[in-house]
Amino acid sequence: MNWSEYKVLSEKTLSTQFHCEKQDELLLHAVVGVLTELEELTDWDGDEVNKKEEVADSFWYVGILDRVLELNLEIPKTTGIKVQITNEKLIIDLYKITSKLLDPIKKKLYYNKPIDLSNFSDLSKKLFNTLCLFCEMNNIETELILDTNIEKLKARYGDKFSSEKAINRDLTTERLILEK
Repeated sequence: MNWSEYKVLSEKTLSTQFHCEKQDELLLHAVVGVLTELEELTDWDGDEVNKKEEVADSFWYVGILDRVLELNLEIPKTTGIKVQITNEKLIIDLYKITSKLLDPIKKKLYYNKPIDLSNFSDLSKKLFNTLCLFCEMNNIETELILDTNIEKLKARYGDKFSSEKAINRDLTTERLILEK
């Protein structure tokens, strides 16, 4: 599935019940979501299925950024060139970018300083491209994990987010989908 398709389908499972009406609330949801997925990725213990899931979940949150900021992202073509960069370095880079995204939201919420949307958009694009690079460096087919992510979310929610279903997940079914 390409990014445009994924972005539309992933929105169906966006929570709209709590704190998701204002732009800064949606941006905060996305950035905090990426941070929590990165934390789960750092706990990776060799489970390739789980690694792919955490990266795909990170893309889900980037989908929020793309929709809110109208970034019109596209998955870049793979270069086939392997640079010498470790997963640890890529994850640190992802943390740094995400932290840089969190700071203007903090300043907006607590100091009422407007968010520089141009800079925020540039950082969001950098986050997306770094996630794509992580996929390339780990031989993860980005389009495939996006497909699998949507399948997992459909199994969890059907066509619409529900807090109850988010809390009471069928992890066995989800794992079977992820292992396909």
